[in-house]
Amino acid sequence: MDSFLNEAFLEKRRKYARWGSFIGLGALVVGLMISMRNPLASYGLLIVGLLAASYGSYMASRYVREPRPDQVMTTALEGLDKRYALYHYYFASPHVVASHFGLTVLLPKIQEGEITYEDGRWRHKGGLRKIIQLFGEPGLSKPHVELAEDMQWMKEWIDQAMPEDDIPVTGAVVFTNPRATVRASKAPVPALTPDQLSSYLKQGLKGQAATLSTAKQKELRRILDAAIGAA
Repeated sequence: MDSFLNEAFLEKRRKYARWGSFIGLGALVVGLMISMRNPLASYGLLIVGLLAASYGSYMASRYVREPRPDQVMTTALEGLDKRYALYHYYFASPHVVASHFGLTVLLPKIQEGEITYEDGRWRHKGGLRKIIQLFGEPGLSKPHVELAEDMQWMKEWIDQAMPEDDIPVTGAVVFTNPRATVRASKAPVPALTPDQLSSYLKQGLKGQAATLSTAKQKELRRILDAAIGAA
């Protein structure tokens, strides 16, 4: 399998994480120092500090803290053959696999703890980690809605790039935290752990997407490689 990583994209996010943390810490310290002399300005700085620190924490959780989701998924898919190519942070959908089944959008979720889907609702039992989400760590939200949006963006892009070909776009949610327990067999979208991902891309897509001809596979790869080259 070929794998491509947009290092420039990641470096920008690392800078955002650092600046968010620095600004947040600085604003909090200054706000505390002037709290007695100027309470109103102090409150303003404390709010700015909390917002900036939360932003820095959010960016660090997604793009700095290792193993990052892209690293986990790349490792999980290393055994796939040359029909597969994995692209990280190049498109509107950050993680995309190109294969003989078309395009597959992967939506990573980094939560630890128990994740379930029951009665039409996602639930996350994360213990004390849930408190940390108040300070910038991403929440679970509605993975199937996020995935549908990512798939729609990717479908619109590839239809514009290859208007004469109906390239299938599928998708899956991947819970990349090794301390996550996933019980979501009834979810409206595939909810996978990293050790299930390779098998899903080899077997799970059969019946969901038509197999592309060799000519279409080559053209798809050419379009994608040209796009990341321009990026």
